[in-house]
Amino acid sequence: MELHAMSQPPRRIAPGPPGHFLLGNLREFRSDVLGLVVHASATYGDVVRCRLGPKIVHLINHPDLITQVLQKRAANYDKETRSSAAIRAISGDSLLTCNGTKWKLRRRMDQPAFHHHRIAGFAGKMTGETSAMLGRWKALRAGATLDIASEMSRLTYSIVGRTLFSFDTGEDSAAVEKAMHVMLPHVFARLGNILNPPGWFPTPANRRFTRALADVDRVVYRIIGEHRRTSGTPEASNDLLAMLMEVRDSETGASLSDSQLRDETITFLLAGHETTANALSWIFHLIASHPDIETRLIGEIDTVLGERIPTLEDVDKLTYTGAVTREAMRLYPPIWIIERRVIAEDVVGRYTLPAGSAVVISPYALHRHPAFWERPEEFDPDRFLGKSPAAYIPFGAGPRFCIGHEFAMMEAHLITAMVLQSFRLRSIPGHPVEPQPDITLRPKNGLPMTLHPRKGRAIPH
Repeated sequence: MELHAMSQPPRRIAPGPPGHFLLGNLREFRSDVLGLVVHASATYGDVVRCRLGPKIVHLINHPDLITQVLQKRAANYDKETRSSAAIRAISGDSLLTCNGTKWKLRRRMDQPAFHHHRIAGFAGKMTGETSAMLGRWKALRAGATLDIASEMSRLTYSIVGRTLFSFDTGEDSAAVEKAMHVMLPHVFARLGNILNPPGWFPTPANRRFTRALADVDRVVYRIIGEHRRTSGTPEASNDLLAMLMEVRDSETGASLSDSQLRDETITFLLAGHETTANALSWIFHLIASHPDIETRLIGEIDTVLGERIPTLEDVDKLTYTGAVTREAMRLYPPIWIIERRVIAEDVVGRYTLPAGSAVVISPYALHRHPAFWERPEEFDPDRFLGKSPAAYIPFGAGPRFCIGHEFAMMEAHLITAMVLQSFRLRSIPGHPVEPQPDITLRPKNGLPMTLHPRKGRAIPH
């Protein structure tokens, strides 16, 4: 036993910021988590040890080490984490939250619904909903003020409702959107506390959450039932839910139950709306703040599209539009934080990660790493006109890379192009614009901007 013990490499504890003897770094996490992850990485290196109350958390901020955790040794890092538990309260045991064999089965069953040829069929619904929004904008006076964050939220909910559920009206979409705005802040607020009252305890916040979740469930289960009744008939929908209903596991032949369909559709409502809505908000904010980039971007859009509605085939031609989108997602990544649990003790970057501890990877911090990005705080789309850098993970990495990334990127391209075909957007002087890290990274105070129709430009048609 002594020889065996002597042969073990010494356990090295990673450096990290000092904290309160009881709370650790919890106060910094609650007051400025973005500042914490960026400052801690810059000060202590690419593996940083923090403590949130009794919980040990390691922040990993180097692409090679991130690859080790998310890809090479992914089997040793699962999602039995506080953040997954919080999301599970909304989405249940979905692709986003389950682990191991259950996750592999769910991924295998969901993947066919996200094949390129299926996603391509959604482009028309995306442009149709965007045209409707632009028509509403066109009726406003020049210089009218709109909260672009709210507008993008409304638009992306409408799009995900059409592509996922084939909503015929905006009522269901509005009900789900309202409920999500109750549920998401609730679950994220609980992440910042060491102790929370149980979900069943009737606090005002818990009661609001329970009512909102019930509202979403009513909509989702009703539409699942409608899809079941029309399956195989001429009225059957050609949407993502219908595709998921058709899927059979290639190994077992099993299909998804109504409960499993509920979990997946709520997950796709959450992920398909939140990520793209916030990405688009940041895109329009950054474009408005950089007139030279806006001019160049509009030039490309006018050359490629003129006044016609863009199609899927145009996406690859809009190369600068793609670069603008990717650079905006570098500065404000849709997935700003990724959490994993260490299953068995591991060594990452010479430091020991204890079993049961948490690993946090922040694309927000990685995308500002000075070793991989020149002038990291500068908005420079030219970075993405060549090969994408290695230190870039806006949709995660490894086996759990976001299944809907192609959907999100196509949507962002098409909406950005269509808005700029008809309008220039201008920021409100003096309005504070800062990121609010919830489940996704959204503008904390909304994003009011003024609309300025481009002279002589019609709504794309």
